[in-house]
Amino acid sequence: MRKCHIPFGWPRRDPRHSRFPIPNAVWSHRLKPIAFVILSYLCCQHSHGGTNLSPKLVAKGIHKSESTVRKRLSVLRDTGLITEECSLTAEFSSADGGKFFTLPNEIFLLNLPPSAFMVHAYLLLIEDRKTHTCHPSYSTIATATGMSRNTVINSIGVLLDKHLIAVERTSYLDDRGLKWNGNNLYTILPTQKAVEAFHQRQLCHLELEAQRRELRRRQNCQTHRATASVSARP
Repeated sequence: MRKCHIPFGWPRRDPRHSRFPIPNAVWSHRLKPIAFVILSYLCCQHSHGGTNLSPKLVAKGIHKSESTVRKRLSVLRDTGLITEECSLTAEFSSADGGKFFTLPNEIFLLNLPPSAFMVHAYLLLIEDRKTHTCHPSYSTIATATGMSRNTVINSIGVLLDKHLIAVERTSYLDDRGLKWNGNNLYTILPTQKAVEAFHQRQLCHLELEAQRRELRRRQNCQTHRATASVSARP
């Protein structure tokens, strides 16, 4: 039986199906953030049995235009990371001894900017698996992802706003006893909380839009009645 694209819904509880692997070798290819997101989505789908991934389905899964996806898929093929059928190449899958890190399936539900998605992936790559923390500098993250320091700082702000990470400022004393700012300490938060927060914001947005539509309806009715009243005068 031919398997097809898997549309992801709200978080699954079974931990065996809640994450997907990405080969560590991905970082050596210096991909642009949008290409990194597309490749991650392909890794996600293929790890759960999804095949026949058309550009249209990938575009829908990552909330981007089909033309953007087609362009980046071409780049991924030229780089030797995927085949013409959008499968991962054997060379890429087995690169660096088959080492990999994992991302949660639900990350695609949050519609993160590609740069924030990539920074989040890097933090997951280097996190302490027991404490779920890491403390790279902005410059270290920028070098690893190929982005500017300012873009990294903005991306950290997005992840913080989305409840994907917690940030704690650190400091240290030098040999002379002077206090200096250290690297931020990042704690990777459960994606479930981020999805719940995202869902709540969506509900609030829908409620606000409904209130605005009702207000416009009432205003239109009042305007219509006032116009009709003027027209009825002798």
